[in-house]
Amino acid sequence: MGDLLSTADFSAVVSDIYEASLSPAHWDLALTGLVSRFGPPRWDVAMLVWERLDPGGGRFVASAGVNDMARAVYLQHFAGRNEWSVRGHDLAIGSLVHSDHLIDRADFLQTSFSREFLGLFGMEVGLIGALDKHGRDHLGLCLPGPDAGSTEMLQEAVRLCLPHVQRAVRIARRIGEAELGQARSTSALDLAPSPVLMLTERFELAFANAAGKALIESYRLENGGKLRLGPAALHEDLSRLLDPAAKAHCRPFRLAQGTPSERAAMAMRVDPDRIHGARTESGVARLMIVAAHNPAVTEEHIDRLRDWFGLTHAEARLTALLADGGSTEDYCQLRGVSANAARFLLKGIFAKTGVNRQAQLVRMVSQAPLFWARELPTGDLPAPI
Repeated sequence: MGDLLSTADFSAVVSDIYEASLSPAHWDLALTGLVSRFGPPRWDVAMLVWERLDPGGGRFVASAGVNDMARAVYLQHFAGRNEWSVRGHDLAIGSLVHSDHLIDRADFLQTSFSREFLGLFGMEVGLIGALDKHGRDHLGLCLPGPDAGSTEMLQEAVRLCLPHVQRAVRIARRIGEAELGQARSTSALDLAPSPVLMLTERFELAFANAAGKALIESYRLENGGKLRLGPAALHEDLSRLLDPAAKAHCRPFRLAQGTPSERAAMAMRVDPDRIHGARTESGVARLMIVAAHNPAVTEEHIDRLRDWFGLTHAEARLTALLADGGSTEDYCQLRGVSANAARFLLKGIFAKTGVNRQAQLVRMVSQAPLFWARELPTGDLPAPI
């Protein structure tokens, strides 16, 4: 094992990986632990995905830090079609590369995958690992993140973990399950914790899962059989999105913008032939809306918490959400992880802050002088020890 890695941390991650082979719900804990323990600042996302080239498609085996909204956009528009996936298809099994070795950074930043997806989350680079391949299908591990800090330790950890992940996936017989055709049933959408709405080209409701129906009622979106998502200008933008010739595949927006109940959402054009259940009695669904929680947590706040208490980025994000009045359940839904993953992060937070209850943690954070020097000139201060 490389000198960079803690033996105890690495052993814990490998243990979680093999636990996931017996219990697939454990995957997000394994991936959360991998990025949280070894990732540079602001890295807390990992995706384990089967993808198919020509035509593009995919299926998530597992992920950490990827909510339903991001999953839906990725599968519908970028799985098997983005530059990392297409170029990574020819990687040797077991290899790991930095994204800059697949495509020049300047060229990548001009792609729709960067502009319409990763860029929305402040990400521009990634680590891509090749785990398995069957014809046009391949299983890859992708860890995207911002260009912030060295990825050397994370690369070493992922390189050593790749064979364990591969074995665990095979043990779980997930390879034989990967039929990557069209797809996602309405029953799967109905189980999604995030609100999902399917609209016709006239903005009539074709489908809504349980959370989506609650969203329509709480925001009073329905009006005469059609949905009002915002001002007329927004509807014009979304109508242009429906044009198959349009370059943009998706558009972020906010429900009830500028109000205390403001909520983030993503609209995306869908191909009804690739979405099972898109053709309903109400019409053919052409637009999918996925909404997400919108906690008042900034990257600056996360960075301050990380530096002040020695937390990982994922731990600092959870701490900030709790301090803002959120719950671990909110974090699970926001980041697309299980309760086990949240408990794993919370355990690390308690150990580093010296508390043993959430109420104590929130009180400690509220009393910490995290922003004491925000308005002071600091250029001439000595560097911290």
